[in-house]
Amino acid sequence: MKITKVVGRNVRIPLVYPAKWSGGIRRAAPAYILEVHTDEGIVGLGECVGPTIPTVATMVNEELNQFLIGQDPLKTELLVRRMEEYARHWLQLGAYAISGIEMALLDIKGKWLNVPVYQLLGGQCKKEIGYAGYLFIDEPEINAERALEYKNQGYKEIKIKVGRDLKQDDDTLAAIRDKIGYDIKIRIDANMNWSVPTAIKWIKALQKYNIQYVEQPVPDYDLDGLAAVRRAVDVPIATDESCSSVERVLEMIKRDSCDVFVVYVSEAGGLSRARTIASIADACGKWCVMGTWAETGVATIAGAHVIASTTNFAFCNDSHYMLQADDIITQPLKIVNGAIALPQGPGLGVELCPQKLDEFEKYEVRESVFFDNIDDEEMPRIGQIL
Repeated sequence: MKITKVVGRNVRIPLVYPAKWSGGIRRAAPAYILEVHTDEGIVGLGECVGPTIPTVATMVNEELNQFLIGQDPLKTELLVRRMEEYARHWLQLGAYAISGIEMALLDIKGKWLNVPVYQLLGGQCKKEIGYAGYLFIDEPEINAERALEYKNQGYKEIKIKVGRDLKQDDDTLAAIRDKIGYDIKIRIDANMNWSVPTAIKWIKALQKYNIQYVEQPVPDYDLDGLAAVRRAVDVPIATDESCSSVERVLEMIKRDSCDVFVVYVSEAGGLSRARTIASIADACGKWCVMGTWAETGVATIAGAHVIASTTNFAFCNDSHYMLQADDIITQPLKIVNGAIALPQGPGLGVELCPQKLDEFEKYEVRESVFFDNIDDEEMPRIGQIL
């Protein structure tokens, strides 16, 4: 079997409401959807997400395509390794492109072998994948009502963005706890917005709300600062932006910087590399949770295959899927009681809907997830809230 062509399409799926976080406001879930065709008629589906979809699409088409055409798609590790070596000097960004390609290769392999992708990663450890209800920065009463909706829908954990204003964060968590009680776990995410002293002060002020863990309180590059925060507070610390590769995970383990790794298929460079991170974390007594770039159903279910293949994803995972107005697959994923059942078909177990692809390829909305106004002198700067 040989790869004959790679077809990509840029889509934007609108969110049901604008999502405000410490770095800006996002209004859509943008993605670059891949179809990798073979001479045996098997087509693999992949999805590239990340901070800059046009750049990722260029990397796929102009840089990495040369390593795919005419090659055997079943040689997944070899093809991924070739792309990683080629992208050595821009691998942190190249990982977003490689991850979508590897996703499609594994979909091909699963279809060829007639097994789900999770069987290629270690076998099934879970039948369904739990997700946390997702809240962004908003008025306390609004977030309290949304939290109650999540509780009534059966969600068992909630994640909320924080980090712009301590009083607003305190008021919001107080309103949420007053509305839903303390049975549901709540985690908070500052997205690198705090300095080390501020992170310590902020976490200590909010820990009375029984915080499950605090995600990326300080900048991604400050691994020692992350460790200092962890030593100073009683709340577990998770890394998101710092958890960008296998190598960064090893550095954080050396420094004992965190308790939880927020793993991304996209940033790790594929499902296999994400699975490697989970294995390393397991060996070192750390937990994992799946992060999100607001994936469509293709990459959402791909991440679910990774989660299902290991016992080390102990928490409900991140997703914007419940906030997206629609999807591009024929059977949109159903979140029931905060969980998605794993598909049992071969490969990823999902198929594209041509009509939805056409619709969301034409959807016009601002794609960037950063900065509300690039001319604003008050634009966010990581680690600068003192």
